[in-house]
Amino acid sequence: MHKNFLFIQIIICMMMKTISVFVVLSLLVLPIFTSTIIASISTKSDYEAENSGLMDSPWPMFRHDVHHTGRSPHAGGGCTALPKWKVNISGIDIPSPVIDKNGVIYTGSHKLYAIYPNGTIKWVLNISVWGLAIARDGTIYVSTWGKNLYAVNPDGTIKWKCNLRDGASGDPLIGRDGTIYIGTLDSLLADGRFYAVYPNGTIRWSVNLDGCSSAVIHNDTIYTDCCRDGYLYAIYANNGTIKWKKWEGSVGHLSSGPSVDKEGIVYYGSRNGYIYAFYPNGTLKWKYNIGGTYMPPVISENSTLYIASGSNVYAFDRNGTLLWMRKTYSANELVMDKNGVIYGVGEHHVYALNPNGTLRWVWKTNDYLINGPVIGRDGTIYITGYDSKLIGHVYAIEPRDAADLRITGVYYGPTFRCIKIRVKNVGCEPAYNATCEAVVQVPLRFRSKSETIVFTTTVPFIDVGEEKVVKIKDVYLSPFLYRSPLVDLYWESIIKEIRVEGENINPDIYLEGNRCDLITVWGPFVFVGSFLGWLVFGSEWKDTTS
Repeated sequence: MHKNFLFIQIIICMMMKTISVFVVLSLLVLPIFTSTIIASISTKSDYEAENSGLMDSPWPMFRHDVHHTGRSPHAGGGCTALPKWKVNISGIDIPSPVIDKNGVIYTGSHKLYAIYPNGTIKWVLNISVWGLAIARDGTIYVSTWGKNLYAVNPDGTIKWKCNLRDGASGDPLIGRDGTIYIGTLDSLLADGRFYAVYPNGTIRWSVNLDGCSSAVIHNDTIYTDCCRDGYLYAIYANNGTIKWKKWEGSVGHLSSGPSVDKEGIVYYGSRNGYIYAFYPNGTLKWKYNIGGTYMPPVISENSTLYIASGSNVYAFDRNGTLLWMRKTYSANELVMDKNGVIYGVGEHHVYALNPNGTLRWVWKTNDYLINGPVIGRDGTIYITGYDSKLIGHVYAIEPRDAADLRITGVYYGPTFRCIKIRVKNVGCEPAYNATCEAVVQVPLRFRSKSETIVFTTTVPFIDVGEEKVVKIKDVYLSPFLYRSPLVDLYWESIIKEIRVEGENINPDIYLEGNRCDLITVWGPFVFVGSFLGWLVFGSEWKDTTS
């Protein structure tokens, strides 16, 4: 018994020594481990912490953040995209939306709208809207066409307004201490100013710079370009003193301002045709002629730059080496999701490009798209625009797996009672019961006006990767009821649109954006491209893909 007790004491003693050694080692290692974590956090957050004045939400300000990277931490899935909803907005000059932490979308024109993620309107406030940003406490700052900067509560009530004498020329920028920075434009006296406004609505400082763009901030330096004189300015954020200015050539043209990477390199796309890269001290690092643009480049996590000019999208490394260039549909603004997919919007198209520049998908509309895209938490893409009746809209486009039908060709030449098109499913799901229709405007014989007739055919099934020749049938116009150049010399019918669409299908439009083409229809005889065009040029399949 005594031996057993002694053995137990020895075991307990050894355990206590082991615990003591573990505690000592823990006390020695823990501070090192903790300091390493804190150091890594502080290093990581130096650049990101400049966004601390913003709400932690999917898209709190123009170009997503105070550096205008245009880069979202969110992404949607899917091989294509489908329209989700469309909301009417009063006015057509609708800025890029912003999104709060609850997914509520804010934008407007003559009025400010708050829209739930499902497309229903939460509230409307009767103030004009130029640009928006959402602060950490939920306050929505609104720059306006008028003379006031507004602070609006999340419930749609006005918190305060600050008189800036002139209308805004940029979107609000929120510093980490909550200060709001905004430029104004005086079109008559060239007396616009760039302001710093405290979060309580009082003016902190202002400097006489007219027509300054949406600004960015890095290391307590603000960068903005001013269209009145065509210079890019660096301004000390604490007092408004000008640090330096550099000529960039966009005189008389408002732009969307610069962007800045985590090393402090400032990038600016100019109307004079160049993209510029400036070191933080204002010296030129590089420039490249891409043609005129007014949007800053997207900056990826590894500092690859993507910028649009006309119908082209360019990718550069941070040293100005061109990585690739792709011709796209007309391009204005670009943004990027967390997977590196690039989204663009321009005129009648929203499109997605893979990081290597290949086309991922395109969504078409007859409406005119002007601002966005911005990316929601679930990857939904939001855009603003207006239709042919000048009614403004906010659009929600959902990336997802679905069928994606493309009109790949239209037959120009004679047919009998039909219009022939080629349709291909480039999506990742089969297409069922696809509707193919041609909208034709025809002149009436006994009245000096025309009417619109829609000819329709349904295709039961188009498999993934399959391309079919589709005949839009029953095209017939009686020469006794409708005029025709075969009889009336100069009267001609017009194809306004050819469309393919259906449930769970990304639709396609040929002649989108209210373009048109001639068609001769005389009884059952059909000549796409007109009878005269067939006589002169003959018959051919016209490739309609970009």
